[in-house]
Amino acid sequence: MQHIHFIDKSFDYVNVSKYHLSLQVFLKGFSFSVLDRERNKYVALAHYPFSRITSYRTLVRQIDEIVANEPLLQCPFSHVKLLFATVNYTFVPASFYSAGEVSQWFRFNQDLQAGEELADNYIFGNSSNVIFSIPVVLANFFRSKYPSVRIYHQSVPLIEELMLKSKIESEGKSVLINVLPTFFDFVLIDNGEILLYNTFAFKSVADFKYFFLNAIDNMKLSPLTTPVSVCGIVPSTHPILDSLKEYIRNINYFEKPSHFEYAYGFNEVPSHFFTNMINLYQCG
Repeated sequence: MQHIHFIDKSFDYVNVSKYHLSLQVFLKGFSFSVLDRERNKYVALAHYPFSRITSYRTLVRQIDEIVANEPLLQCPFSHVKLLFATVNYTFVPASFYSAGEVSQWFRFNQDLQAGEELADNYIFGNSSNVIFSIPVVLANFFRSKYPSVRIYHQSVPLIEELMLKSKIESEGKSVLINVLPTFFDFVLIDNGEILLYNTFAFKSVADFKYFFLNAIDNMKLSPLTTPVSVCGIVPSTHPILDSLKEYIRNINYFEKPSHFEYAYGFNEVPSHFFTNMINLYQCG
């Protein structure tokens, strides 16, 4: 994916208090968007792909350079949320959750690596908590730049928006995949309830196809009748999606929410690319 960057001419560098800054970061990319809360309009969007970065320390140095050269990111935003995308997480039903047991729950099926810390979010859509790890160097970097920042796992805005849409629009079973450069989230919904949320790491189109079709088969879904929605940073002509089209008849794209307005530059970007980051503003 190519570098994306535009800032609407209406952006006011003086009255920053009226804006909300959303950030998205994963090992292979960094993005940001800005919402004008008074007009309910997104006025800035940028994405920086990092195909060769393999460590979070290198990633932080790269983002620090971007911030140093981007006047918008140097503004004193008081409303900031960061979306961190990772495969290292676990869900806990709210009825079982206890803040004092976060580490035990996470370690039930994940290992906390040296140099990582734990964070957790409550998900209103399905009354659960997601516990996830984030590199300390990354978390501390964003806290130093934006002291008010709140950190979220990628599942939070995805589930919140998905549950809202599925309860209003859909009947029966459907699948959503959120695709990033090295992993994808697979979500199975049935009449407004999530039956499965899992994340699969992949290195090739063959890997992707194997994990996706294996999930479809294990959940006894029909490739011919089950609708599959796609969001994430993946062009509609990407080989990954071409491989799905060989088996899945009903593929559509998880559009950005219609209750916001968007500056003209958003029309130049596929609507499904940054759905998750755009929805982050609405998360509690």
